[in-house]
This record gives sequence, C-alpha cells and structure tokens, in this order.
Amino acid sequence: MNEEALFAQLRMSRRLTLAALKATPEAIADKQPGAFNNSLRWNFGHIYVSLNGLMYGFAGEEDPSPEGYKEWFDRGTSPEDWGDAEMPSLARLQALLEAQPELIEERFTGRLEERTERPFGLIKTGRPAIIGDLLNFGIYHEGLHLGWIHGLKRALGEKQLYAE
Repeated sequence: MNEEALFAQLRMSRRLTLAALKATPEAIADKQPGAFNNSLRWNFGHIYVSLNGLMYGFAGEEDPSPEGYKEWFDRGTSPEDWGDAEMPSLARLQALLEAQPELIEERFTGRLEERTERPFGLIKTGRPAIIGDLLNFGIYHEGLHLGWIHGLKRALGEKQLYAE
C-alpha cells in the first residue's frame, strides 16, 4: 500500500471539504430543505466523527472525538434528535477537520497494513479489516458527503460552493 499517496489523498479530499465549510454561512448550517435528512452542520460533523470511528475505533484505540459528537454526528443520527443541545459552531468543526489528517497520519504512519481485530461491516469480507482499507473508505465516504453538502447548498440557493 502506498502510504504517502493515501495520506496525500486524504489531505486533498479534506482541502475540498474545508473549502466548502469555509463558504458555508452559519445562518444556513442547520437548514434541511425538502427531502434532505440532515443539515450542513451534521454532514461536516459526520465526516469528522466517521473518520475517527474508522481509524481509531477499528484499531482498538481511544476515539479522540469530543464528548457528545458521536451522539450528534454518527451514522444513524439526525439533527432532529439534537433537542436543545448546543451544537459546535462551524468554526469549531473547521478546527477539528483541519487538525484531523495530520493526527491520523502521525498515529497510523507505518501501520496501514495492520489488520484490525474485527471486520468492517460495510466491506463484507468476513476477515479483519486492514487499516489502510479503512482510510481509503474514509476518503471515499468524505467525497460522498461532500456531494450531499453541494446538494444541500444548491437546494438552499447558495451560489458559492467553495471558499475562494
């Protein structure tokens, strides 16, 4: 597995996500137009939480996500369940998303060929997952959610998808 290329791909994907986040006004972060199940804030938080879950969770290490983030942004959650909880600002999510690739690279350099103790449910191989495969899936997953972010912005009438 070409470790350098995979980490470079993560950084490139994250630059696009951050450019989309920087072009997102806080005023529209929680709107859910039409048939959209989630909001812009949820998608940005979900990208962060999901990659942590893939990398740290499957490696059997402590997930560095702040308290409450998994309950708000993990798979199967929805802004409709947030109640009166104070959600992190877009600036806070931006800071976490900016720092994440470097932290993952530091923690998992030299370990991308390691097998995890449990299989990854979405990749139904029946064998333990390989950390590099999980990172690769995480990059793909981020791109999927960037597509949802674009769709949400267009549905909300936003013209600027990315910060200049």
